[in-house]
Order: sequence, then C-alpha cells, then structure tokens
Amino acid sequence: MKRRNVKLEPSPLEALQYLESMRQLSEDKDAPTVMISLRVPGNILKTIKHKAKIENKKYQSLIVELLRTGLKK
Repeated sequence: MKRRNVKLEPSPLEALQYLESMRQLSEDKDAPTVMISLRVPGNILKTIKHKAKIENKKYQSLIVELLRTGLKK
C-alpha cells in the first residue's frame, strides 16, 4: 500500500484543542486513566518491561512517562 505525502493543516479548532491538551500536560495532576487497546511490536514491549523492572515501576506507568516525554518534545 502506498502512502501519500499529503500535508494537512489543522483547523483552528483542532489547533486550539491540541494547545489546550498540551497545557493540561504541564499541570501536576493527571486526568483519570482511560483503557485503550494498542498493538506494540513484541521487542519494544519486552524492552519496556525490562526497563520498568530495573526502575522498579509498572510497565504501564513507564509507557505513560515515555508518551508524556515524547509529546513534550
């Protein structure tokens, strides 16, 4: 399947929603968690689980930290 290189500009409403969600990320308190289903390559999940064990964390918490860090870049 070919991917098209189409650059879509966000609508003004989408841009505002994105900016608001980024502002909320910077607050100290997170919103309640929401269950999602996500397919992840096995080698990535295995690495995350090993890293979480080394850091004495739950792997789901580590995934949230990694997502937050990636979004703030």
